[in-house]
Amino acid sequence: MNTIDRFIGLCFIGFILTSCLTIQSVPIDQMEPGKVPLSPQIRKVTLISRNFKFSMDTLSSYWNHNFRLIKGAKEENQVLDSIAVTKSLEELRKALLKSGRFEEVFVYPYNLIKPHSGVKELPLSSGFIQSLCTENETDAVISLDMLSFFYSRHNGSAGGEIRAGANARITAIWSVYTPQSDRFIDRFTHSEVVRWNNKDPKQNFKLPGRKDGIVLASGIAARNYSKRIVPFWSESSRLLLSLNNPDFEKAVTFALQNKWKEASMIWENYTRSSNPRVAGISALNYAIAQEMLGDLSKASFWSDRSVKLLRSGESGRRAKSYAAILYDRKLKEEKLNTLLKTGQP
Repeated sequence: MNTIDRFIGLCFIGFILTSCLTIQSVPIDQMEPGKVPLSPQIRKVTLISRNFKFSMDTLSSYWNHNFRLIKGAKEENQVLDSIAVTKSLEELRKALLKSGRFEEVFVYPYNLIKPHSGVKELPLSSGFIQSLCTENETDAVISLDMLSFFYSRHNGSAGGEIRAGANARITAIWSVYTPQSDRFIDRFTHSEVVRWNNKDPKQNFKLPGRKDGIVLASGIAARNYSKRIVPFWSESSRLLLSLNNPDFEKAVTFALQNKWKEASMIWENYTRSSNPRVAGISALNYAIAQEMLGDLSKASFWSDRSVKLLRSGESGRRAKSYAAILYDRKLKEEKLNTLLKTGQP
């Protein structure tokens, strides 16, 4: 009987110890460098359209109206294609310049290369890339190799079972070249669907027509593709650890309200605790608070402190995981400072 009581007692103590630790996720926005490996020295780029279509791609010539496929007039389709390509290049140019990553962006007109189709698209030759960069005094070329689109619309049903709505799907192939490379250094297929619908029947909502819908969607898709080239803001999260303590609960509440200074004051006080676990968890949370406040150096110091104090268990794994995240962010920050010339005259 004593053995059973002891076993139950140990289980109860283990439950208490593990249940004392709670985890709370908090959002953070952080800037990420572009994914294309362009040298920081590349400051001027050329944008060009290949005007290529795959021979099997005939869907761009059609659109869907009230669940019925309609073929657009040949001349209308050609004009729409030119407007969509032009809008894509214009919006990409704006996004590249707005980022601060590039100093100049030169855009060739839509009809520089005659529209053509085929089974397979060949990369641009290195000689052609070199001639473009020389002509415009740029360091790289971004090519819109292919752009395809499809517009769909339904006006809704009289009884309201089906709401009025429209959408446009944009699929584009983008390639990035430099004069020093024999072929593209990046090739990416970007696909996006933009939707419009009347969520409030009482409002006078007008759905975009085929032309306006495709043009709007082309611009949105191009701006989103730019995040592959230039630094962009990305949503992420951090994990706070909390103990069964009113002060810790209060600090977490402050953090969830984005009151990081108030929360950090509570955690800083507990970093002086004689209990290594309490001090370590406080150091970890305090480090996250300093990151949120923009002081990565102080965040790194307290993160290292938490790793030394929390050597095992769930809290130890969380401390090590955050230290790795912080280290990666510091590397990215150094790269971003170079790309955006932060702190340089």
